[in-house]
Amino acid sequence: MSRAQSLAELVARRELAALVDGPWRPGWYWRDDLEAQQDAGCYMHERYGQPLSEKCYYRPTERWVDHPGGDGVRGRAWTYQPGVEG
Repeated sequence: MSRAQSLAELVARRELAALVDGPWRPGWYWRDDLEAQQDAGCYMHERYGQPLSEKCYYRPTERWVDHPGGDGVRGRAWTYQPGVEG
C-alpha cells in the first residue's frame, strides 16, 4: 500500500485541516489535532498570560483544497483571522 493510499484511507475517517494563509501556511493537520493545539494555546494564554498562539486565530471555512500528495485527498481550508479567538 502506498503512502497516498494510506492517507486516503485515513481521510475517510478523519478530517484534514489545511492552513491556507497566515504564519503557519502551508500547514496540514488533522482537524482534531489542530483544535487541541488551539485549545492548549488559548488555555496557556488565559491561565498564564503567555502570548496567544498564532494557531488560535485560524478558523475553518466551507472551502476544500487538494492535498499536495494528490490522489484525490482533500482538506478543509482554514484561514488566518487575527484578532478573532475561538
